[in-house]
Amino acid sequence: MKFGGKTDVGAKRKNNQDSFAVFSKSDYFCAIVCDGMGGAKGGNVASGLAVKTFAGIIKKAFSAKNADDFDELEIKRLIKNAVDVTNNVIYEKSLTSEEYEGMGTTLVAVIGCLCGTFAVNIGDSRLYRQLEGQLQQISVDHSFVQYLIEKGDISPEEAATHPNKNIILKALGVNDTVEGDYFRIDNYDRLLLCTDGLTNHVPNSRISDVISGNYITKKTSLKARTEQLIVDANEGGGLDNITAVLIGGE
Repeated sequence: MKFGGKTDVGAKRKNNQDSFAVFSKSDYFCAIVCDGMGGAKGGNVASGLAVKTFAGIIKKAFSAKNADDFDELEIKRLIKNAVDVTNNVIYEKSLTSEEYEGMGTTLVAVIGCLCGTFAVNIGDSRLYRQLEGQLQQISVDHSFVQYLIEKGDISPEEAATHPNKNIILKALGVNDTVEGDYFRIDNYDRLLLCTDGLTNHVPNSRISDVISGNYITKKTSLKARTEQLIVDANEGGGLDNITAVLIGGE
């Protein structure tokens, strides 16, 4: 499985509170993207702890057992356990110091193995699928504006400029328990995991063109495409940290 990823502080922030990891072996892959919150130090610590802890649990599980021995139920249990343990690690860390009080992080993660491709999200970092040139958001934001959209109070277009669009309703580490949304992705050409620093500044049509490689005549790597997404987000304002991870074929 080919992949590429990049994170950037953005054009306005002094600290990067985003973290990501992507790794693979011959029989599985995993990608994780987190967007921390809770002050400069707290947000950075929360997202870094989330990526390190979640990744460690996945690697340990696949090192202890052959990938072809996993089925869908076991993968879902593994993801849920990784979420629970990671949430507890961040929550416990938040209790150790005033500077960490209230810290938390979003999380979107994907695991692919022989029995399928599965994902989880908590917060408003997103997972997109691109299939036959069409970009589709798989995850659903745990945000105040998404809640208003689902109630029918505002439209998606209004949500983009809503004054409370940065309020999220779920995050890892803020409470002693958290429940994520879980997905199975059956068909895709590419997957994109990203923080809202990208989606707030780059329209879906442009994102789709870039991750397809249609924005340039010569063939580009997935890493080069994530780098172009970062450039676009900064040119669009760069008001937040920006992270993008691409998985799939080139």
